[in-house]
Amino acid sequence: MRNNSIVKECRLYLGLPTTKTPFKDIILGSLTSLIAIISVIYFSQLCLNYINVTEQVSYNTYVLISIAATSVLVFAIPHGALSQPWQVLAGNVVSALLGVLSWKYLGSNVIVAAAFAVALAILAMSYLRCIHPPGGATALGAVLGGDAIHELGFNYILVPTLLNSVIIILAGIILNYPFRWRRYPSHSYFKTHSEGKISPGDRENEITIEDFMKSISEHGSYIDITDEAWVEIFENAKRHAELDIEHPTEIAAGFAYSNGKIGNKWEIRQISAINKQSVKFTVLAGINSGSFGQCTVNEFVSWAKFEVDQNTFGVWARTSEYT
Repeated sequence: MRNNSIVKECRLYLGLPTTKTPFKDIILGSLTSLIAIISVIYFSQLCLNYINVTEQVSYNTYVLISIAATSVLVFAIPHGALSQPWQVLAGNVVSALLGVLSWKYLGSNVIVAAAFAVALAILAMSYLRCIHPPGGATALGAVLGGDAIHELGFNYILVPTLLNSVIIILAGIILNYPFRWRRYPSHSYFKTHSEGKISPGDRENEITIEDFMKSISEHGSYIDITDEAWVEIFENAKRHAELDIEHPTEIAAGFAYSNGKIGNKWEIRQISAINKQSVKFTVLAGINSGSFGQCTVNEFVSWAKFEVDQNTFGVWARTSEYT
C-alpha cells in the first residue's frame, strides 16, 4: 500500500497526467503538424520568390525556428489558451520586435541582450494577454540567430515571424476543420459543439470529482492543465457553492431570484408585486413552475440566494451584480 502511495506521489511530482489523449488525436496532431511545417517552408519560400528575392538565402532567414514549437501547440493542443490565433500572432510578432531592439541596443553584450530579449518578451506578452511560449524563442532567435538574422534587422518581424505565424494559423484552421472535435480556433469548436444541457431542475445527483474528470477525458482534445489543478478547480467550485450564501439586500418587482438549490429543490421566482409586508411571486422554473405564491418580505429574502437572468441560450445564471 505504501509503495502505491510513493508511486502516486512520484507521478504527481513528475506531472504525469492520468487522463490520456485519444490515440486518433495523437496521430492527427502529428500528421497535421507535418503538413503545416511543409506548408510554412514552401509558402514562405514562394512568397520570397514572388517579391523577387532571388539571391540564395539560408532556411533560417525565412523559416522561424520557434514555429516548430508553435506547431506543437496549434496541432497537439488546438483548444489551449496559449495556442489561439491572438497568442500565436501577437506573441511571436511582439517578441520578434523586442528581440531585434535588444540586439540593436544591447548587442555589444550578447548575454545581456539575450536575457533582456526574453524577459521583455515575457513582460509584453503578459501585458498584452498574448502569452505564447515559442515567443520567448522568437525573441532569443533575434539575438542568437547569427549574422544572417542580424542582417535582416526589423525585416525579421515580417519575414519570417509574421509570415510564418499567419501560415501556421491558416494551416491550423484548414487542417483541423474536417475533425469536429479539433476545430481551430477553439471558438469554432465550442460554437458548434452542443451537448444536452441539464437544467438544475432536472438534476438528481451531486457532481463528483470522478464525473468531472470523466468529462475532461471525453473532451477528445488535450487540455493543458494538470490533474491536481483540475481537482483544485472542482473543489474550489464546491467551496464557493457552500460559502456563497449571500442574500440580496434589496428585492424589487419584475426581478427574478434563485434559491441556489439543485434537483427538485431548485426554483426560480419572479416578483410580480411587493409592498412593505408581503411579496407576490410567480414560479418561473423548477418543479412548481407556473404556480403563484405569496410570503412576507423577510421570508422571500431568506429564501432567495441571488438575482438571476435568463441568457440567450435559455439558461438561468446569476446577474453580474452578484457574481
